[in-house]
Amino acid sequence: MSRPPTLRVSNLVRYQQAYLSPEAPASQARQSFRRYPRLYHLPLVDAEGRYVALFPKRSLLQVPPETPVQNLPHKEITPLPSYATIYDALQAMELHKIPEVPVVSEEGRHLGLVTTDSLVRWWSRLGAVQEPGAVIILESYLHDYSLAEIAQIFEAEDIRILSAYLLRHDSDLQKTYIVLKVNQIYLSRAIDLLERKGYRIVSLQGDQLMEKNARDHLEALLRYLKM
Repeated sequence: MSRPPTLRVSNLVRYQQAYLSPEAPASQARQSFRRYPRLYHLPLVDAEGRYVALFPKRSLLQVPPETPVQNLPHKEITPLPSYATIYDALQAMELHKIPEVPVVSEEGRHLGLVTTDSLVRWWSRLGAVQEPGAVIILESYLHDYSLAEIAQIFEAEDIRILSAYLLRHDSDLQKTYIVLKVNQIYLSRAIDLLERKGYRIVSLQGDQLMEKNARDHLEALLRYLKM
């Protein structure tokens, strides 16, 4: 039985055995990266099991095999504590431009890595990615939107919201994007109600996109015929 999604990174930790001693030679590091081909960094862990630094794969380029990895370029990345959240991991990856983040216990002992692969799987569960339906992105002013109002509009049309979250607007700090995953693809009436309430439809993903485009073309034709 699968566990429900959780915000704690401790539940997403993998590659517990994927690490290097700071004294390990470059030849051993190359073997480890071949053993874990999806990793671009390996943690350096001392004899007491404490995390030291993050060692990048590219530091092994044109290096003599006997060179200790501690003498090669590495990254002083602060590890995440086991009680950190998924959002902390995402922030660290964005800040340091790395696809793996080390996780340690409260005593500083190495626990493993949180990877982008783990986060993608977690996010796909949280965002109901595998569920059938449609994805809608709305635009609204920060002080105007109401998730309760949006939910009422969909519920009135017997449409269920599977997931919802906000994205920062790319050009206007006074606005936000509202990303919704719903369980149906025919959304004409709900879209009309949302637009009447002042929400702008930024994107529609699914069969309803063709439906809305067809409706827009028909309305344009009717306006033309009335001229």
